[in-house]
Amino acid sequence: MTRSKQAMPPGKDRPSKPEKAFETSDVLVFLEDASVTSASVSHAQKIASAFGGQVVLVQVLCKPVNGNGPIDPVEWDIKKQKTLKQLGFLTKETEIANHPCRAELLEGQCVNQIKAFMEHRQGDIAASLRPRSDTDWHLSETAWGVLSSQSAAVLIIPDDALIERNAQYRRILLPLDGSSRAEAALPVAMKLARAEHAELIICNVLPASSLTELAAGAPKDERLLSLVRQRNEQAGKTYLARIRKRLERNGLRALVRISHGSDVRRALIDIMSKEYADFVVMATHGQSGHKDVPTGDVARYVLDNAQIPVLLVRPRNNPDSNHAFGKVSSTGVRQPAGTD
Repeated sequence: MTRSKQAMPPGKDRPSKPEKAFETSDVLVFLEDASVTSASVSHAQKIASAFGGQVVLVQVLCKPVNGNGPIDPVEWDIKKQKTLKQLGFLTKETEIANHPCRAELLEGQCVNQIKAFMEHRQGDIAASLRPRSDTDWHLSETAWGVLSSQSAAVLIIPDDALIERNAQYRRILLPLDGSSRAEAALPVAMKLARAEHAELIICNVLPASSLTELAAGAPKDERLLSLVRQRNEQAGKTYLARIRKRLERNGLRALVRISHGSDVRRALIDIMSKEYADFVVMATHGQSGHKDVPTGDVARYVLDNAQIPVLLVRPRNNPDSNHAFGKVSSTGVRQPAGTD
């Protein structure tokens, strides 16, 4: 029986829709094959747990395109059943208490299937395992499908980045360059740090200062460069100190790190090592990134060289989204200096 809607009396405000206490995001791990070890999926379990979702192991069964005629339906069915059996074993191995894990099997062209699957799950996290020994890992169809999907975030896990199920991340690295794009990762990092009781390391790599070489060097040039360096360093410290204050007001522990270097990419890898970071959260694009590519140059370099898992957050904030990243914002972090 359908209940009819009643009109609100004149002058009465319509009741607002109740907000959910916790928004959820699943972690969809797209596998090259179902023989992956459960240990490398443990990171996906931790992220899914932090965002109130579950892990979904997804494999695309690709039909060979060799021009030799139609596929034998019996052979194809045998292949499907074998893959489903392997996925079943893997889901049982990766399940932890109160956090079920399930599997999905897709059929067709790999990249198209991944994109189509994520088209209906844009609020979830698309994940892939990165073979440490393969420098061209991102060229695989599975990895490329994950990187180019429209998911809210992308999780890339080195296949040998192991972690015990009951262990927690101790230090989470959050690179920021002062742009609103980079800050899209801030609320996500906060939520993960809170769930893991981890310390946030917020860092900024200062740009290299230089003057054009077209003009001959003048005695005042070095003085000018020194003033620019001092100005940039002070601006970076002020910016990160303001963010740190907000994090601490939210009950989070945070460290500030300022780095100098002509190559931001290598500087970030160096910070990860020196600070013993367990995990990285950053935006897919910073202030210099171009949105017509899945990731910026800095993010891609970090994915290629990080020894730890990396969660890339897409810098978009659609207020109508109903997922863990859709309604979080860094409001109050970026504000005019001196207004604290």
